[in-house]
Order: sequence, then structure tokens, then C-alpha cells
Amino acid sequence: MADMESAVRAYAAAKRFAVGTLERWLAQPVDGRAALLDLADRLRLGENQFRDIFDDLVAIGARRGCTVAEVLGDADLRVVLARPLGRNEAVKAIKTVLRRLRYPQLNAAEQRLAALGRSLRLPAGVALQLPENMEGEHIAITLRGRSARELRAQARDLAARLDDPAIEEMFALLDGAQV
Repeated sequence: MADMESAVRAYAAAKRFAVGTLERWLAQPVDGRAALLDLADRLRLGENQFRDIFDDLVAIGARRGCTVAEVLGDADLRVVLARPLGRNEAVKAIKTVLRRLRYPQLNAAEQRLAALGRSLRLPAGVALQLPENMEGEHIAITLRGRSARELRAQARDLAARLDDPAIEEMFALLDGAQV
């Protein structure tokens, strides 16, 4: 136990963590401290990244009624950590999984929105842009063509597809309707 505390303190000192962050880390049970140290060391996390990930882990643990170490044992996180990713890619992938775990309803709404967008089967050259993180009320559609004729054809095809009920459901989701 003293070795674990020393290892955590050494990592935090090397990365110049604030005292508050270190104290929160040390307040975790031993298995949580160890799991966080393994993750931080493996991904070479600086304080801001560590704190963001730690906050997500604590929130997920509170929702699930489990420890940070148990959250870090989640199958989706283990899969990401097992992949041969570069440091930045791994950090991004971990944060993506944690976001899905922390905000399951938001994740479900985003997946539904994307599925509705795909169901429109927009023609080639037409791109649908959905608001990132469900923030915003706008959907953007971009037409790209090599000729006026191509653009007119895309616009006609698009106009027909905008009558699809999926469009109404997409805006209902953006307006806060439940999935």
C-alpha cells in the first residue's frame, strides 16, 4: 500500500499535478489508485487529461454503483487499451468510450440520429452534417457537383427525400425527444 502511494506521488510529481488532483487520486481505494496509475502511465497522461478521464470514471462509477477500478475493467475500455494505437489515438479512443458510458442517453440519441441520416440514402455528392454532441438545432446539407446539371439532379433527389418521416424524427431528437 505504501509502495502504491509512493508510485502515485512520484507520477504526480513528475507530471506536476496540483495538490487537489493528487489528493483525489490518493483518496481512491488501493485498486482504484493502481488502475489509475496503470492507465496514466500507459497513456502518459498530463494533469488535464488525467483529471478529465478521472472525472468521467468517478461519474460512471457513481451511476453504476461501482469503483473506478471496476469501471476501468469495462470490456469496451479493455478493447481500446489492447489495440495498438499511438498515445493520442488511445487517449481519444478512451475518452470516446468514457463519454458513451457516462452519457448513455446522449449516445443513444446520437446513434439514432446517425441511423436516421443513413436511412435517407442521400445521393452521391450530398452530405448531411449533424450537430456535434447534439449541441444545436440545425442540420446542414451540402451539395457538391461538377456541373449545374448534376447539382439540379441532386437538389431534385434531395427534395424528394426531405419528405421522409426520418427528417421529422431527426429534428424531434434535436429538440429533446427521448430515444
